Amino acid sequence: MPIDAPVVAPVMVPFEYASVQAPLIVVEGRLGEATKKARIVIDTGATAPYAAYLSVSRGRALKLSLSDEKRPEASTAIGDATQAYREGELSNITIGPLQRKAARVAVMPMIDAMTQSVGKPVDAIIGYEFLRTYRFSIDYPSRQIDFAARAGPDEQALSFHLAQKKPLVLIQAMVNGRGPFTFEIDTGATVTSLSPDVAERAGIVSNGAGRLSGAGGSVAIRQGDARLSLGPLSYDMSHISISDHLSWISSAAGSQVDGIVGLDFLYHTRLTIDYPASKVWIED
Repeated sequence: MPIDAPVVAPVMVPFEYASVQAPLIVVEGRLGEATKKARIVIDTGATAPYAAYLSVSRGRALKLSLSDEKRPEASTAIGDATQAYREGELSNITIGPLQRKAARVAVMPMIDAMTQSVGKPVDAIIGYEFLRTYRFSIDYPSRQIDFAARAGPDEQALSFHLAQKKPLVLIQAMVNGRGPFTFEIDTGATVTSLSPDVAERAGIVSNGAGRLSGAGGSVAIRQGDARLSLGPLSYDMSHISISDHLSWISSAAGSQVDGIVGLDFLYHTRLTIDYPASKVWIED
């Protein structure tokens, strides 16, 4: 089924988490003409214009013809390092009955490092470029993704917009009843993060410190407790990350990003993202 074909029947694909330490959403699929199944991460925070990001080991196995090494000018990933990559083209990417043909891909050593970190193979990541024509839902409790999800009630829809330079999914949220603030919905984020400015305006008291890891390395954080509200849905959350790196993400995205909604908020919800209609539903 081509990616730009209308999809009307349910297209359910099961997923698992990469590991307890790094609970990334992983589905099985196929890359190119290889018969071996691939483990593919679904990450709405992956915003570069490639249908998939492949590990170096999988790129070699597929014998892809690749460009010289490149580096992005700016990145919305956590961490200060930019990730080197090489461009190539894959004959197709298949997830369940979905298929993207003649797909531009980026081959990145970072994904091989991810495999070492989580302890299980990660062959590829797909993000906005693959997902942008779909209304899909992630049912976290049942670990199912429906790539032909039904729209929820209009009165429960949350409108979103894409950042100017990078297609991050940005919505309005309240923190401790203060706001609204602009948060990114990132299915590749393990924890919810917010900027020091939001923490101060929301009256969050720091009660810990640590480091937060991402594709660009790790950053120092403070931690605090807060109540986060997206539309009518609110949760009291412990150990929210408070990070200066949100300013770097805002600069790279070309839009203000005050926080990131991560798995610790989403894991007991059903999240539906309708890219064509710019709407989100988050159901408890």
